[in-house]
Amino acid sequence: MIFDLDGTLVDSAPDIAISMNKMLQQLNFPTHDLQQVRDWIGNGAGRLIKRALTGELEGEPPEDLYKQAHQLFLDIYDQHINVESAMYPGALEGLTVLHEQSYVLACVTNKPRRFTPPLLEAFGIDRFFDHLICGDDLSVKKPDPQVLQTILKQTNLSPLQAVMVGDSASDIKAAQSANMKSFCVSYGYHQGKGVDALGADYIIDSIAEVPQYLLSTG
Repeated sequence: MIFDLDGTLVDSAPDIAISMNKMLQQLNFPTHDLQQVRDWIGNGAGRLIKRALTGELEGEPPEDLYKQAHQLFLDIYDQHINVESAMYPGALEGLTVLHEQSYVLACVTNKPRRFTPPLLEAFGIDRFFDHLICGDDLSVKKPDPQVLQTILKQTNLSPLQAVMVGDSASDIKAAQSANMKSFCVSYGYHQGKGVDALGADYIIDSIAEVPQYLLSTG
C-alpha cells in the first residue's frame, strides 16, 4: 500500500499557504488565498513556488528570483510545518487497520525530505511506514512511475501486488504508468480538476474505507 502524504493523509495546505504568503510578502509580490494554493499543490515545492510567483500552472519566473524565493520559502515553512495542518478524518483509523493486517505500507511524496519525517512524526504515523520516498530523494518525482517502481524493487513486489492511494493527477498518473491500481480520495488537492476526471480505479471518501475495498476486490 503506497500512500501520498499532502492532501491524502494530512491537510497541510493551511501551513503551506501561510508560509508561501509570508515569502511573497517579503518579496513584495501579491499573496494568494488558501483555495488557490490548494489547487497548486501536487508537483513538489519547486513547482508550487513558481506558480505562486507567476500565477500560472506552468509559469517560469526569472531564475535568480526563483532561487531566492525557494530558499526563503523553505526557511519559513521549516518553522510552520505543523501549526494549522491536520490529519484527515479516517486516515489514522485506516492506517492502523492496514498495519494490523500486516500490509507493507509506504509513503511516497513530492514533499522534500527536510519536511516529511517531521510531519509524519508530528502526527505519530511515521511508525506505520516501512518505506519512504520524498520529493528530493530521486532525480524524478510523481507522476514519473520510477518513484513507485523504486518501492516495488525495495519490496520485491509486482505492480499487481501494489496499490497507490492519493489525491492528485500526479498520484494517479504515476500509478497508471506503473501498471498498478489506484485509489483517489474525494477530498484533497485535485489541482482544479474534478476527482472523477483523474482516472483512478476507486474513489473513496476516507482512508478508513481502504481495508474493506481490498477485501471486496481481492
